[in-house]
Order: sequence, then C-alpha cells, then structure tokens
Amino acid sequence: MDLWTPEEKLNYVYAFMKYNNQDVILDFWQDDFIKNRSRFISLLKSRQTGFSFVVAIKGLVKALDPARTKYTKQFVSYNEDDAQEKIRYAREFYESIPDKYKKRLIHSTATMLEFEDIGGKTTSRLISLPCRPPRGKNGDVCLDEFAIYLPRLSNEIYTAASFCTLRKGCIEVGSTPLGTIGKFYEICTDKEKYPNFDRYFVPWWYAKVMCKDVKTAVQVAKDMQTEERVMAFGTDRLIDIYRNSTLEDFQQECECSFIDSASSYISLELIYANTPGRREEDIPLNIEDDEAYFNAKRNVEVKTFSDPDELILAYNPEIHGSPLFMGMDIGIVHDATAFYIIGMYEGKKKSVLRLEMRSATFDKQKDTFRKLMRQLPIYRSCIDMTGIGQQLTREMKAEFGEKTEGILFTMQSKEVLAMNVKTGLERREFLLENDREFHSQIHSIKRTPTAGGNFRYDAERNEKGHADSFWSWALANFASMDAKKIGFYAQYASQKKNSVIQSVVDSTIYRTENNVKPNENRAKPLTHRRGKSLDSVMRGFTDAWK
Repeated sequence: MDLWTPEEKLNYVYAFMKYNNQDVILDFWQDDFIKNRSRFISLLKSRQTGFSFVVAIKGLVKALDPARTKYTKQFVSYNEDDAQEKIRYAREFYESIPDKYKKRLIHSTATMLEFEDIGGKTTSRLISLPCRPPRGKNGDVCLDEFAIYLPRLSNEIYTAASFCTLRKGCIEVGSTPLGTIGKFYEICTDKEKYPNFDRYFVPWWYAKVMCKDVKTAVQVAKDMQTEERVMAFGTDRLIDIYRNSTLEDFQQECECSFIDSASSYISLELIYANTPGRREEDIPLNIEDDEAYFNAKRNVEVKTFSDPDELILAYNPEIHGSPLFMGMDIGIVHDATAFYIIGMYEGKKKSVLRLEMRSATFDKQKDTFRKLMRQLPIYRSCIDMTGIGQQLTREMKAEFGEKTEGILFTMQSKEVLAMNVKTGLERREFLLENDREFHSQIHSIKRTPTAGGNFRYDAERNEKGHADSFWSWALANFASMDAKKIGFYAQYASQKKNSVIQSVVDSTIYRTENNVKPNENRAKPLTHRRGKSLDSVMRGFTDAWK
C-alpha cells in the first residue's frame, strides 16, 4: 500500500470532511498547502486567513493515511487556548468522516489525538502544546504565530523543531508579521540564510472571507495601492476595518508588511515578564514528556472573565485577589467601551476581567458599571470622563461617592497612565492574561514627540478598536495606585511631614516673638500618642475588604 499522493490527500478532504456540518471549502492557497511536501514551509499571512484551520486538516489527513504508521505532528502555539484550538478543529473534522474511511481514535485529550494504525501494532498522533520547544518525536512540526515569540525562546523552539525533522517530517512556520526583528522575520526575508524554505505570501485578498473576487484580485491587486484594492475587492466588513485603521497598521495586519515596532513604548519582553505562562520561570524546558509538560503548565496562565455575571458568580478572593480595582474607557463611534478589573493577589495586580462592549447603549454601559460596583468588592474605580464620559462620571460619583473618580483624557493624563503602567511592568507588579490580542494592544502604544516638545502616548486605531482595553487597564492600575495615594501609607507619611513642619513653625514663632536665642528654651517638637503601628493599620484595611 502506497502513501496518498498530494492530489489524493486533497480529494480525501473534499470527499469526507465537514466543518459546522458544512462541506469544507478551502481557499486556493490552502489547497496547495495541503498538497505541499516541502521539508521547510513558511507562511506570511494576514489575520483571519485560516492558518490554524488548514494545518489541523493537513496533520489529520497525514495521520489517517492507511499506509502511514507512527506519524506524529506537533503544533506549537502561542498559548494554551490556541494549542487546544488545533485539536478542536482536528477532532471535529475526524468525527465528520465515515468510520470505514478513517483510523480508530484510541485516545483523546484537549491537546492530543491518538489513532490506531492499520494492523494495530503502532499509533499516529497529533500533539498540541503551548509555547515550548518540541521534544523527542520525529515527524512534522508546526510553529504558529511565530513572529510573537521572544528571540531566545524562538531560537530554542526552531532549533528543537529542526532536530525533530532530522529523520523525517517537515517544519511549517506561520504568522502575521510583528516588527522587523526575530526569527520569523529572518526566515521570511533572508533567503541566503534560509535557502530551502518554500515561502507562502497570503494577504487578505487571497481569502474569500475578506475578498469579493479572489480569482481576479490574485491577478491584479498586488500592483494596486492599498486603498484602491480595498475599495475594488474588499468586503464591506474589510472596508470598515480599513477606514478605521491607520495605513501602517492595516498593511501589517492584513497585507503582510513588516512594520518596524521599535517605536513601541512597551516591549514584548516587558509584557511577557509579567505574564504567567510566558515568563522564563514558567517554561519547564527540561520536561520532555508531553503530558507532564502540559500538567506543569496547567493553571499557570491567568484566565480573565469577559462576562460580568460569570465573574460575579465565580468570584473568589483567594483566587482573584482582594480588593479589586476597576477602569472604564468610554468608547465613541467606532471604539469599544472597555472595562478592566484587577485584584490584589499576593502583592501583585492580577487581571480579573476584560470586557469590550460594542454597540451597547449608554444605559447598558451604566448598568454594567453599577452591577460590578455593587456586587464585587471594588475599592476604587476610575472612569474616562472625556466627552460623553462626563455625564456617566457625574452619575456614578453621585451614586458611589469617593469610590469613583473621573479622569479627563489629555496628553498629560495619558502620559501619567502610560508611564505608571510601564513602571509597574518594569517592577514586575502585574499578573497578566496570556492573550495575544491584549498583548498586542499593550505593544501598540507609541510614544511620539509633538510639535510643542512634549510626547503623545497613544495607539493607532485598527479593526479591534483603539487599544480600548489597554486604557481601561491603565485606569484600573491608576485606581489601585490612587488608593495607596489616599490611603494609610500616604496619610501616615503626610502626618509625619506635617508634624515636623508644624514643630519647626512653632519653634520659629516662639523664638521670634520672645527673642530667644537658638539654643535657649526651644519649643518641644509636636508629638503624637503612641497607638497602632502602620502594619496593624494596613492589616485592618486588608481584612475589611476580604
């Protein structure tokens, strides 16, 4: 029995596989990708082109080939959710195939499918794990969103993947571009250093979900200017994305252009250093067994809620921290209204909720704010009171008093918010969610000089908004800092300072009025009765919010 030819692989997909109970219909480049037998494949792609979808199909087809035995494909993904996504795709494809045309599934987990080979003596497997070097298995390796990996880890992962394919198998490297640095950028651009790669270029007009006429666009779009081809071939949704993006961002996210990210105010290294699951200490590089690795990684990553009701029902101060602090960024027109909640957890600021509300009425936004404030131990909240946010701020302050503060977004206030966040990241104060979109929002903030000699801190608008979650997170962070500013530490320090000042003033007045020499009959410094220590006061403050 011979292995399937490239054409037979593709025919198998179209004959038997379904997704969402519909026949699988692939884009032309996906057809070619499934048939591709190259040992080295790179895929520079637009967002939402279906890379995870097609690599899962290709891996499953090879695993189910009746003549193929001991096949292994390892997927290396950005985080745990993305890793599990590949297996969810493969499992759905597998279940849609009639039993007589597929191998028997003998073991299934969230990150692995194992099939019994024909004859029953060997097995073939699909394995998907969050960001780690693949180990010990000869076969295919797929590296997803490879541009986002930090340099040290990307080198280790790529080297390990290369040795996994030493005897057999291929390496598939795919990603949307992110800056002109890193291993992925080198693979895509340096053909002398990486001469054997079969390179795919998959911009938005190669995907029918974004392009109205792929067949024509493939022939002519590449010679057009961005706006011209978007208006000629883009779907209505893509046109909306383009109109609400900067040219630079659209070209990077949708047209596969490597844009220099050196101007980003906050580096990926800083973000990852505050993200459980991506910190160096969270990556157990010495564990070779896949199941053991996954168990070691399990529960390390921070999971945030996106639904207020779910958070209210599940809230546990021992898991999510206490007290809580909230930020709310008011959206206008195309932007989302974003809520972010952080909790004080073992001395860190832990991400608890990230909610972006689009097309929500003003009353709905207010109701959400009230619900969170009333049903969770939120000690302090900060609201973007720019524009329409003024009305909401007035109403919420009238209802919740000093627990709510409005902050007018100006160039100066945004600078304070952004600098506080960066300082906190440098001090490793945060426990962030391991989410690509949120990380991208943080990384998108630019520090640009103005004509007046100041600096502007902001992100360019893209299809996801205007870094709305970043600013709500920065507001939540400021709320936690402001709590300290008005809290017991500050009060204690202020009292001490005022005591010293008053003592000096009293002494000076006494000497002046009574013509007393400096060393004679000085007024005694103002003192306070001994009472609770600062530590005991702070413990009382903490206990009150548990």
